[in-house]
Amino acid sequence: MDSTLAGKVAKAKQYAEEPERITFKSFEAEFRGNNSTHTVTYDQGSWHCTCDFFAQRGYCSHTMAMEKILGVMLEEAVTA
Repeated sequence: MDSTLAGKVAKAKQYAEEPERITFKSFEAEFRGNNSTHTVTYDQGSWHCTCDFFAQRGYCSHTMAMEKILGVMLEEAVTA
């Protein structure tokens, strides 16, 4: 491995250990729940899920799990 690549690998390792450097602005993910698969989206601080519970309440176990997993990488996320 050349020295330039070795430096990039070392920097990647450092960055991976500092998740607070990363802020998600938006994304879409497939969430395989116990009963079916749902699409969870996050855009500019707002969550959405295709499950029935989210449609009724504006939050669900899928969005809460994603927020817990992503933690500090979300931009000022508000848990519903």
